[in-house]
Amino acid sequence: LQPVGHSNRGRVRSDGVRHVWRLGPKTPYIESAAFSTRAKIPTADIDNHISAYTTSVSSGCALTPARLACKFCRTGNTLRFSGPLSSEEIALQNVFMVLTDMARDADDPAASNLREFAYMGQGEPGFSYTQLRQAVRITDNVMQSLGQRVFRHILATCGVVEMVDALIDDLESGFYQGTRVTFHYSLHATRRRAEVMPIDEVYNYKRIINRLPKIFELTGEKPCVGMLLFKDYCNGEKPRHYSTNEEEIDRLTELLDPKVCRISLCEFNPCDSVGTNGEVTPEEAAGLVQRLEDKGFQVKLFASFGKQENTACGLLGGTEPDVPADANTLAVWEKAHGLIEAVYR
Repeated sequence: LQPVGHSNRGRVRSDGVRHVWRLGPKTPYIESAAFSTRAKIPTADIDNHISAYTTSVSSGCALTPARLACKFCRTGNTLRFSGPLSSEEIALQNVFMVLTDMARDADDPAASNLREFAYMGQGEPGFSYTQLRQAVRITDNVMQSLGQRVFRHILATCGVVEMVDALIDDLESGFYQGTRVTFHYSLHATRRRAEVMPIDEVYNYKRIINRLPKIFELTGEKPCVGMLLFKDYCNGEKPRHYSTNEEEIDRLTELLDPKVCRISLCEFNPCDSVGTNGEVTPEEAAGLVQRLEDKGFQVKLFASFGKQENTACGLLGGTEPDVPADANTLAVWEKAHGLIEAVYR
């Protein structure tokens, strides 16, 4: 896995940095993203002291060849799947991004913040869990050698039941002892879910929901259920539109237990190539949050990074980097390789 370059997102990279990678000269670009803070609109002081990283687990998405890619996802619908990444290649992105941030000016918070790694860049982490669990261990060992503090690792899936069962087994056996692992379920819809999340045809969402209490029991931390804010979303294949409206929220409160899980509502970045979506106003979003809170749920509202670049959910897009990799980039890449070799071999 070699660096190709990077692109800044937002004014003076206020929305983060999109790092671009490639496995070979003819393979699609792989992307990871670094954010100076973990929330575009901080809701707590700690948000300002955590740098967040979104890491890819594969080249493209394994759901693509199975024709199960999420309808709204640019990666799943416009890039071909070229295979999973190894545990070292997953960890390499983490180490590279942290080393890059450590080299920033001392007054830049990214230089000394806590580190949070989320595995929801390119790919479905549920199909890469064997590599992912080892990448977490490699990353933690390297961070310790660098004197960096890891806040947590966020393991996500759109619904791969076998991954969740393997995670539960690892939690029970103590594999992640000393590491904070948070589980994120990308639910996004309940009514007619398969229309926007075809994976539901294979893994019905209720199978994951039924496992959330066990994860809470083992971690002591409420797993997160993610919902994109759709508004008359249409993927172009079917005439019907989909909205995260009050009816959907009420359905969600009937399915979930506020004592064992929390909910994140995330602004949706529309992309013409994978459908259209209306804009949810701040007032509408606040109303949905209040509706959930009234039912006792812990809720967080996320604003999307990189929205002005029209890059679908987050920073993914498969486009050319604005700034090609230079000698300094390659030097950081070599250092990251060496650190991984030192702790893993």
